[in-house]
Amino acid sequence: MKRRTARQMVRLLSDIRHSANCRALRASAVIREMELAALEAEEEEGDDPDTSRDEMWDKKPSWRTS
Repeated sequence: MKRRTARQMVRLLSDIRHSANCRALRASAVIREMELAALEAEEEEGDDPDTSRDEMWDKKPSWRTS
């Protein structure tokens, strides 16, 4: 009987470690996904078509003199 309970304990500890590892991986993946979403939102704000057109007209043309 002791052998059986020892095996069960080892398996239980293994399952606990595995689930803790999976939780940590999922949490880090969620955090990374949130960071990427925030970066994409910032890029979309910067890609506003009205502002990009204005920026294009603000630039001075560079003429080549040879």
